[in-house]
Formats: sequence, structure tokens, C-alpha cells
Amino acid sequence: MKFGFAAMPIGVGGRSDRDAYHAAMEDVALGVDLGYDSVWVLEHHFTPYFPVPDPLQYLTQVAARYPTIGLGTAVIVAPWHNPIRLTEQIATLNNISQGPLHIGMGRGTAKYEFDRFQRDMTETRQRFKETVEIIRLGLAGKPFTYEGEHFRIPETTIRPFVDDISRIHLSGAIASPESARVMGELKLPLIQALFFPDAKAREVIGLWRDTARAAGMDVDAEMDLPFLGLPTVVAKTDEAAREIARKYYPIFAKVQAQHYETASDPWKDLPSFERHSRNFTNMAKLAELGPHFEYFLDLQLIGSPETVIRRIEQLQDALGINNICSVHALYEMEDDLRRQSMRLMAEEIAPHFRKKTAAA
Repeated sequence: MKFGFAAMPIGVGGRSDRDAYHAAMEDVALGVDLGYDSVWVLEHHFTPYFPVPDPLQYLTQVAARYPTIGLGTAVIVAPWHNPIRLTEQIATLNNISQGPLHIGMGRGTAKYEFDRFQRDMTETRQRFKETVEIIRLGLAGKPFTYEGEHFRIPETTIRPFVDDISRIHLSGAIASPESARVMGELKLPLIQALFFPDAKAREVIGLWRDTARAAGMDVDAEMDLPFLGLPTVVAKTDEAAREIARKYYPIFAKVQAQHYETASDPWKDLPSFERHSRNFTNMAKLAELGPHFEYFLDLQLIGSPETVIRRIEQLQDALGINNICSVHALYEMEDDLRRQSMRLMAEEIAPHFRKKTAAA
């Protein structure tokens, strides 16, 4: 079992972006000291919702300070990027860092961002596919050409050459059965946020496994994946953790709903985005306390160390999860509360699973 954490520039209300980024780097320093396996960042633009427009630039700073820790993106939104430029950035970061590099990619869901990048959301699936294919060709270190629907590339060689391709792990985000099938066809290991109850998540992951195997992928060889990113609040007692979540998670949910413009349901008439209408409608409900909110907390990593251990064991049994990214950052939460949660995860939860792994 491996444990990563998200280091995101948010926190107490009124904080400047500069101060938020410095606080996030302090989280990175703490995470390294606590023995986390990896640091993860998201990509978002233009709004207060996880404002990291250049995750690879961010991770380059992390690599300069802590070259051996694993680095991850969850996710880079592939359709917003030029695939040649993106491949160069990955190759550069690979040469600067020394630990594993987990490049999680997705096709994106926020119309607000797509409109400002002047990208057509109906093209995302094909753009994603072509970007993955170009990155794989470019990282191989040999001259290549590419002829696709959106990208036509004359003979090109990516520099710098990748020093150790085995350290780069490409993976794809799934949020629906349809995207699970796409990632399987591309033979991409998966990244998943838990949008579903366990039984539905197991079904979706099973679809990915079956599709990937049919495409010729050795699914069992991907020992570190599937990967799961989960909201996390760990406190000494269950009630203390849930009270923290009840205070701060609705604020986060409101920021998220505004970023994705859930009130206008921008996905309702978009082919291949039907599932997102349902997902984000449910997410918007998390801005209010009630039974739906409490059920959501049950699915996340919210509670005492003992409760969180049981929840991770449930996820292992149900989904085969063995690489978790804990997302402790919530809007307006004090730094001390977030870092207390990080400490409890690293000092009282991760050792339980490391002992089990050693015994096995």
C-alpha cells in the first residue's frame, strides 16, 4: 500500500495566492518528513477552485527541493495542451527528478475552462486519445511522425531524452463506465475519484480491467494502481473529524459547484458527458448538510485513525486499491487542522498497512 497526498494552494479565507502557494510548499516539506510516498497536484484555471494552472511547473519546484519523492498529477487535462509541448515538459521533469513520475491525465469537464481555452468539448475524447499516443511516441526517444484528426506532426525527436522511462507512469482518469472503457482501450492504468458507492465503483473498475486485458495490457503487472484520490479528514475521534468536515466541506462544495457551473448543467446536451450531469448534480448537494452529506462522508476517509483504517481495508477488498492520495486541503480550513490530519494519516494509519505488506 502506498500513500500520497495532495499539496494544494488553498486554506484560510482572505489569504493571497502567493501565501497560499507558500503554505502548500510547507505542506510538501511536512509530507516529506512524514514519509509520504508521493506529492500530487491538480490542474485548474481562472477560479478559486484548486488554482494550479501549470502542475508540471509546480512539481519542478518540488523536485528541486526533494528530488527522490514521487510526483503525481491528478490530473493534467490533456485537451487543453499541445501534446508536443506537454511531452517536452514531462521529459524535462523526469530528468530533474529522481523518484517515480505519475502523469495522470483526463479529458476535462469544466465548460468555463474549455470556453476560455477555445476548445470544443465534443472533441475531448479524440484529442485525449491522440495526446496519449503522441506522448508515448515522444518519450520513446526516437524520431516519429503522427497523423491524426487533430494533430499532424512531421518527423520529430523530443529532447531532452528520458533518462529512465520506467520511472514515468501514464494513467487516465475515469468518472464513468464510458471513460473506463476508453482508458482500457488505450491500455492506461486508471486514476479515480470516488464518485460512486463501492459496488458501482467495483463495476466500473471491472469494466476497465476487462477492456484493458482485451487490448493486451498486463493489468496485474501494474502493482501500484488503481489509484484513488479521496477527501480526507483524520482526527482523534470520529465525531471530531466529522465536525471538521461538516464545517469546511460545504464551503469546498460551493466553490466546486461554482467552478463547474452546476446550476446551468452545461453537460446535458453534450454527447459522452451524460454521466457528468448526474455526478455534478449530486456533488452540488454537498454544499448543504443532511443525510446525503453524511452518506458522502461515509465513503471518504473521514474519522479517527481506526475508522479510516477500516475504510481503506474496505476499499482494498472491494476495489483492489493499493495507492491512495489523501486530499486534506479544504477551503478556509486552518493550516494546523490540515497538518494534524496529515500527521495522523502518516503516523497512525500508513504504518498499519506497511506492516501488513511487510508481513505478506
